[in-house]
Amino acid sequence: MSRIAILAIGGCHRDLVGRTAGRFEPGTSCPGRVAERPGGVARNVAALLAAAGPPLAVQLATLLGADPAGDWLAAHLAAAGIGTDHLMRDPAVATGTYVALHDQDGELVAALSDLSVYDRLTPDRLAPLAPALAEASLVFADANLPAETLAALAAAAGPRLAVDAVSRAKAPRVLAPARAGALLFVNRPSAEALAGAPCPTAAEAAAALRSMGVARAVVTAGPQPLALLLDGEIHAVAVPPTPVVDVTGAGDALIAGTLLSLAHGRGLADAVGVGVEAAGAALAATGALSALPASVLRRARDVAMKAPDR
Repeated sequence: MSRIAILAIGGCHRDLVGRTAGRFEPGTSCPGRVAERPGGVARNVAALLAAAGPPLAVQLATLLGADPAGDWLAAHLAAAGIGTDHLMRDPAVATGTYVALHDQDGELVAALSDLSVYDRLTPDRLAPLAPALAEASLVFADANLPAETLAALAAAAGPRLAVDAVSRAKAPRVLAPARAGALLFVNRPSAEALAGAPCPTAAEAAAALRSMGVARAVVTAGPQPLALLLDGEIHAVAVPPTPVVDVTGAGDALIAGTLLSLAHGRGLADAVGVGVEAAGAALAATGALSALPASVLRRARDVAMKAPDR
């Protein structure tokens, strides 16, 4: 069984996720529950890919503080089977924290990111990754990284690079890599931020990205059909109705499912279908990175490995 190396680079931090017990009311204290769990787009994607099992070998490059939160996250990475050869610790910074508030239906109503730690992941600091970048079948990076770092990764990895916009505020960082040939994952609001204009549907957002020089993109729009931009053509991909327990991590599951299939030689159109299934499993799970989406990825791995066009 040939080893498939995937390198993820970017966010790995604490997620503090609150959910109201009843209707969310702005400006007042709402009863509910708060959970702490490992987070970060790059970490989440790496964890799901690692859960799919061999022949994938997943490494994560990120920066943690030399603090208890960093120790806790490092232990979680090891337990999840994620390679930590490129894990960096810095006593001069605090490990990042993301705080989210969901309503009783699991929809995000507010969030705050304290993630300035990733500003230190400059091209110079990531220069030792050159051998791992050359070896990897696929490289994934999120927009928690500085724009110049993402541009350097695009130059090094070429079409093997996939990038995620993360948020409207950080989306502009991924435009240059996407124009250079990286596969772009982006939701509709972040695509609107890139386009500087309203895009009522994922297809319209994909068209706007195409006009900006993006060649490959997966544009999501919640429960509405997502759009796949490939070779100048835009294809709608249906999203099956799914009960929403928790939205956190659904986008990461979509990315992981797509990358897993690409790593096994599937075409992008087929791979996105696997990503949609993984995202649906994450939405319906108690905890977005439960064993349910991992089982979906394992099934996808088995199908891809048996496919005649591998």
